[in-house]
Order: sequence, then structure tokens, then C-alpha cells
Amino acid sequence: MGTAPSCGKVLEGTGFVFGERRVMTNAHVVGGVDEPTVQIGGEGRKYDATVVLYDWKRDIAVLDVPELEAPALRFTTEDASSGDSAIVAGFPENGAYDVRPARLRGRITANGPDIYHRGTVRRDVYSLYATVRQGNSGGPLLTPDGEVYGVVFAKSLDDAETGYALTADEIQDDITKGRTANQQVDSDNCAL
Repeated sequence: MGTAPSCGKVLEGTGFVFGERRVMTNAHVVGGVDEPTVQIGGEGRKYDATVVLYDWKRDIAVLDVPELEAPALRFTTEDASSGDSAIVAGFPENGAYDVRPARLRGRITANGPDIYHRGTVRRDVYSLYATVRQGNSGGPLLTPDGEVYGVVFAKSLDDAETGYALTADEIQDDITKGRTANQQVDSDNCAL
């Protein structure tokens, strides 16, 4: 959570711990935010955070949260297949923690605009039968065993029951770099 002066509002979304002191979320959740904070479970203390990776083309950001002591979720080594069960977890519409069932529709190569509409990007994504709402962005797409298939980043504009998640393969470079990144990076501007 944080204020993005470039868009004149507070931005909130979901993220998850994936390494020591590291929280992964979507770039559009922290775009333009000067002083991001993280809350565990959406309640209680707000921990100061620093953006250490900002991939606006893939829509991934990693935050370093020095005082964070929380268990990390693991990325699964198995790819999801059409029909597999999954879980969308997050804080939709700035509300309470919400866990919803999802089913994998398929794995696709999606062509679409980056978060700033500067160009077209190709992303390896899971298409989901799931209700994805504003605020779910940046949350994990979980296996039934609680491992991470990928990162939820969008809902369909045409079908309220379809959402999308970046696959773990798509964000592997960001996972690797984000675990050790230790310098603050610019989070650009508020996403369009």
C-alpha cells in the first residue's frame, strides 16, 4: 500500500512473501508509489518497504521489507494443466482476506499492452475460470497444496468469470533477481 502522487490516490493490492524479506506483487500495484508499506494479513502494523525490482513489461515488482518475519510461499515445479484446481487468494476491493476456488482454463501466450501502454508484450499466462476483482492483483495463484503456480494480474474485460495469472516460468528471471536485489529502483508512474 502507498500513495502514488502521479495519480493522486492510495494504491492497494495483494502481494505474497516468496523469500526472506521479499514480497512479490504486480508492478501496477506499486507504480508511482514513493513509500510503500506492507501489512501481514491486511491488518495491524504497516512495515516500511522498498521497491527493489520493477518489471513494468511483465507487471511484476519485488519489495524488500527489512523487518518482515513471515514464512515464504514456494513456487511449484509442476506446470498447471487445463482443468486443474487452483486458488486465488488476496484482498479484493480493499476488503478482508479472500480465498476463492479457481480452475485452469489453459496456458496461453497473451499479447497485450504493458502497464503503461508503451508497447505490446507477450506473456506466458494461465487463463482461469475464476472471479478476479480489483485488489486481487499481485496475489498468488495457488495449488491446492499451497504452492504458487503464478501471480494473478488481470481479469477479463469480456467475462466476469475469467482471470489471468502470469506463470512461474514467465516470471522466473524476476524471482531469481528479486531474491537478491538490494538497491531501491524507481517505480515509474501510476499505471494507466
